[in-house]
Amino acid sequence: MKYDNYIPLKNNPDASETSFWINFAAFIVVLMTLLGLRFAGFKVTPYMFLIMAAVLTFTIVVLEKIFYPQTNFYRRWHIRRKVSWIHIFYKEITLLLTLGVIGFLYWLFPMYSYDDFTLRYFPFLRIFVPILLLGSIPYFCLMDKIDDEPEDVYYKIGYAIIHRQKTLSRFELGNYARSWLVKGFWLSLMQPYMMTDINWLFNLVWENIKNKPIEWFWFANSFCFFIDLTFASVGYLMNFKLLNSQTRTAEPTLLGWMVAIMCYWPFWGVLFYQYFFRYEKIGWMSVFVTESTWWWVWFISIILLELLYALATVAAGIRFSNLTYRGLWNTGPYKWSKHPAYVCKNISWWLIAMPFMINNTEEAIKACFMLIGVNVIYYLRAKTEERHLSHYPEYEEYALKMNEKSIFTGVAKILPFLKYKPLKKEDRLF
Repeated sequence: MKYDNYIPLKNNPDASETSFWINFAAFIVVLMTLLGLRFAGFKVTPYMFLIMAAVLTFTIVVLEKIFYPQTNFYRRWHIRRKVSWIHIFYKEITLLLTLGVIGFLYWLFPMYSYDDFTLRYFPFLRIFVPILLLGSIPYFCLMDKIDDEPEDVYYKIGYAIIHRQKTLSRFELGNYARSWLVKGFWLSLMQPYMMTDINWLFNLVWENIKNKPIEWFWFANSFCFFIDLTFASVGYLMNFKLLNSQTRTAEPTLLGWMVAIMCYWPFWGVLFYQYFFRYEKIGWMSVFVTESTWWWVWFISIILLELLYALATVAAGIRFSNLTYRGLWNTGPYKWSKHPAYVCKNISWWLIAMPFMINNTEEAIKACFMLIGVNVIYYLRAKTEERHLSHYPEYEEYALKMNEKSIFTGVAKILPFLKYKPLKKEDRLF
């Protein structure tokens, strides 16, 4: 399906959809909030995640409004019409049906019966879903008054259900379904992970870290992933057009989905790592003498790579999401690479696992090939993402510039398959 009238929301299409420094400042506010709650004696409950999400989102919205107004949807707020209650009715029907399908899938698949879901995710849903349903009415009313597209996909699906008429294309329906599958799958992973990290922060005993370099490493490692998960978990929650954080399109290809979901539980831990990609047979801490020069070199290198990976997520802010396009961000680590998170992850795994140091030569070669296999998976993730995002002219412009400006430009000259190539005109959606 072609969208010939596509226009980026930003005044300047080359501008990032969000600001790295605003997102970083919002993270500091969230961290201070959580530490304040800890020292005030609060206990960790599912409400803690909602508090964290609300603080992060509110801080970013306010700071963007003040310092970065050019990319905000709400810069264009003005009343266009009266509320159409029939519009609201159709949209509520669609939302209820969607949540019902997601709930059915959670009930159906056995992966959602594990402790991470029953102890953390489902208690959160029992709080969040009623808030979502109640909040959806004023939200739909507001958007119906101010949005330039009141008859959106929610309206079209609801209308089609009630009147049994075709109101939208297969692409629009498929894109809507894929967008919600992304949200349903990754939120169910990220929220429990985030709750684990909040528990870690609330139960951290500083005395146990002092004068213990190994504990310094685990603290720095955990803190990097805490930064990453703060934005990754909230990104799947705060997907609203009112915040200019909505999903424009979700990955339309089977290959793109396969190489993405195979990197996450349960597909990775239960299937792919267990039977195919077992490369972790020796760890860097068992190779070097603790606190030796090389031990410190590896320590610092791994943490710096993990920090860069986390800062790549910060650059996305509340727009972070796998398999979707929610606007261009080209700040932070994305100034130097199109895929800084993937690059840093994969290099760090070589430093952490060190498969080439296994005493048995045959096993070392096997483990190296397995880790190369993981690298290939992430290469395919990068390429399928590029193909998806290349439908958007602002991303294509950014990626072409990165062919010349990226820190890996020299590598791409030696390995031309790494160089970005735009889509042909006839293949583009816009």
